[in-house]
Amino acid sequence: MQVKDKVFILRKTRYGDNDLILNCLTPSGARISLFARSALRSKKRFGGGVLEPTHYVHVLYEDKSGSRTEHPLHTLKEASLIEDFPGLRSDYARIELALHFVRLVSEVVKEGEIDSSDIFNLLGNSLRAVEKSQSLDKLRTQFETKLLANQGVLPLEGEERALLAVPISDHEKLPLDAIEWSRLRSRVRSTLREYLGQERSASAER
Repeated sequence: MQVKDKVFILRKTRYGDNDLILNCLTPSGARISLFARSALRSKKRFGGGVLEPTHYVHVLYEDKSGSRTEHPLHTLKEASLIEDFPGLRSDYARIELALHFVRLVSEVVKEGEIDSSDIFNLLGNSLRAVEKSQSLDKLRTQFETKLLANQGVLPLEGEERALLAVPISDHEKLPLDAIEWSRLRSRVRSTLREYLGQERSASAER
């Protein structure tokens, strides 16, 4: 069965000389893997650098969910760009933060499980915010806070609640002083390291 969808590309891995395996996030919050045969050679189907992490794309793929494989590798037939967020590439710090966001989502959302459309929306809104933000550190902290809260692993203290109540696009307007930001940033990153460590250990045991 062929499926049309819109996805964010989270990660790409070269397979052989010309093929790619793409790790993607769907609007329902599911993480899927797509096999792009001859992607590095085919300019007609995958030209113009469309298959890059952070890109938002239309995809047409052959759904392999009926196979006996636990995490099927769907076959990508076509892909076209919706949004490449050109402002991300205006400087190194912006593209690094955007790649940090997609790496986190790739680690947090499990293959084959529908997590939450909230994560899809959070990622899209955050990538737009990175393009113009004048406070990338605050944006990173708010993104990590919202992502951890979505996973139910972040204690909701005063500063955390303040960040969750504000849209990611308004991260520069959050009413926290320097001490509150420092305290919050430390708590969030400590929780994130612990959570990702647990997830990696669980994956290694499977």
